[in-house]
Amino acid sequence: MSKKTNWKFVLRLVISLLLFSWLLYSVEWCQVWNAILRINVSWLLLAAGWVVTAVAVSVVKWRLILQSQGLQASWGELWRAYWIGLFFNNFLPSSIGGDTMRIVQIGKTTGDAAGVTASVVMERLLATIALSLVGLAASIHVFETSFIKVRMLFGVLLAGSLFLAGLLMWGKVPGWLARKNGKLAAFLHGFMKHGQQLRKQPMPLLGSLLWSVVFQMTNVAVNYSIFQGLGLWEVNLWRSMFIIPATAAVAMLPIAINGYGLREGAYVFLLAPYGVNQAAAFTASILFAFLVSLCSLWGGVLWLGTCNKGGETSC
Repeated sequence: MSKKTNWKFVLRLVISLLLFSWLLYSVEWCQVWNAILRINVSWLLLAAGWVVTAVAVSVVKWRLILQSQGLQASWGELWRAYWIGLFFNNFLPSSIGGDTMRIVQIGKTTGDAAGVTASVVMERLLATIALSLVGLAASIHVFETSFIKVRMLFGVLLAGSLFLAGLLMWGKVPGWLARKNGKLAAFLHGFMKHGQQLRKQPMPLLGSLLWSVVFQMTNVAVNYSIFQGLGLWEVNLWRSMFIIPATAAVAMLPIAINGYGLREGAYVFLLAPYGVNQAAAFTASILFAFLVSLCSLWGGVLWLGTCNKGGETSC
């Protein structure tokens, strides 16, 4: 890791720690503890069920993209790879680590790492497009003027994701790099070739986008179940459909480690206009993070099973 990369990591870590410190200082911990003790466990179990559903939906949308590229992987292989990726997303200081694990796992299955990389990039872009569309659609029913900057963030993410998706499908490898014969050039050629192939398969791509919208709704359902379990009745479904994509959008800002601190602060800020105090909002955010992390431990179990089966070199 270069010194420049080290400084970026340290800076993001400091920002996350400062945000967390501010939240830890400003929150009434006795209220957090009381909220956790009073939570309706049935709603919490339902939220866990929605997490599993979200992974299943993710596998469906990813498989559609792979098939449109002519890459074949079974449902079980994709299911296992996605859980392993989720585990690494939650326990490494970058979501890229989880995507890398997915690429490694399915790259071995298909024998085409460049194609799998293109599918993961496109899946990420479609997920961000869907997140922006859900948030903007729900904003029609949310009238708080203080959320104007959130709406602008959705617009920026939508425009940026559409641009990058277009670049993947219509872009070309730079001439100076195309003339080289190294592994990187070959990888980029394969990557862009698969991106251009996606352009010729609009229906699977549209299907994956629709499933991405379903995925965003399952993410909303996880949080809505947590809100109900905490007795936050004032946060109805429409408000949840705006607030949860907004917290995810804020967490995507590249200024903190995995969005930690940003996400929790966004919960506090976005729930405040509905009369939700800091303690309750913070409790909802940490319960969501804890629940997803707890479920993702299954991916760690699957990864260890893969290591034991294939030997240490496969880890």
